[in-house]
Amino acid sequence: MKCKTCSETVIDGVDCGSCRGQFHFGCIGIVETAYRKMNMDRRAGIRCQKCRAGPDNSQDISTILEELRGFRAEFGAARSDIERISNSVDSLNAKWNEMESRFSSLEDRVIALESSAKVVSKLQSELATSSQTIHNLQNELHVRDQNARINNVEISGIPYKKGENLLMILDTIYKKVGVHLEANEVDSIHRVRRFVSRNTGQVDTNSEGDAAGERSVGSNATEPRPPAIIVKFTRRLCKDQLLAAVRARRGLTTTDIGTEGPARAIFISDHLTPANKLLLKRARERKAELQYAYLWTRDCKILMRKTDTSKIVAINNDSDLLKLK
Repeated sequence: MKCKTCSETVIDGVDCGSCRGQFHFGCIGIVETAYRKMNMDRRAGIRCQKCRAGPDNSQDISTILEELRGFRAEFGAARSDIERISNSVDSLNAKWNEMESRFSSLEDRVIALESSAKVVSKLQSELATSSQTIHNLQNELHVRDQNARINNVEISGIPYKKGENLLMILDTIYKKVGVHLEANEVDSIHRVRRFVSRNTGQVDTNSEGDAAGERSVGSNATEPRPPAIIVKFTRRLCKDQLLAAVRARRGLTTTDIGTEGPARAIFISDHLTPANKLLLKRARERKAELQYAYLWTRDCKILMRKTDTSKIVAINNDSDLLKLK
């Protein structure tokens, strides 16, 4: 059946209670959502513009006012929905101001509402794109931060002593693991501060060892660990030689380097970023959960292997841990 106003086919529309003609919702001036809420008596009282203008118009002022109030309620609810959406999308505020001025001059609020819905969809798409861009930039910065540490090693477990000579301590470690340290191989050596957040109880992002789950031999579990020593070598080869010698030596303690007091384990490893240390801690938990045989770091990369013959898996983020079986 065709609409008596626009002559287009009507699939689901409104019947005029007077002339029985069929119309589109917009052509007869009715909001579809408001029409759906009307009872049969109210629907029967609907008249097209032609019938309302003729002598058979039986709608009184009170009925018209009631319909107007219903339309106003519909528009108020629609406006509330858009305001809630604007709170979650900062960039929508400017667009909403433009829509507000349009709403004040438009009689047909439904058209304006449909237009705004399209704008929201576009803004949500742009927001998703921006979020992905930020995520990619954060990953790129993290990779650069880790690459900046590629020539570094982290030495944990050596107690701090006022006036200590870190180069002499490093030289003693070299002699104990059977390699020779050249003075020009070390670019810098220093300790880093470590503390635990009072709010979360977790190791602060400036910490350099506890996040990896290290523990000293014979030490009290509640005793704070001494600041780690960070050594930056002039070449990666120097770092690789030291790590290889330490792995071959195994079981290096403070007693081996002449430190007074009970023996404490000394850990020498790649200098991971705080984010990668937390990832390594979660990898240890995942390793125990899935009963993987091996977990280690090499060239500042976290690697896992379930058995001696299985494939080595690189762990770059939490998603890689979730993929493990």
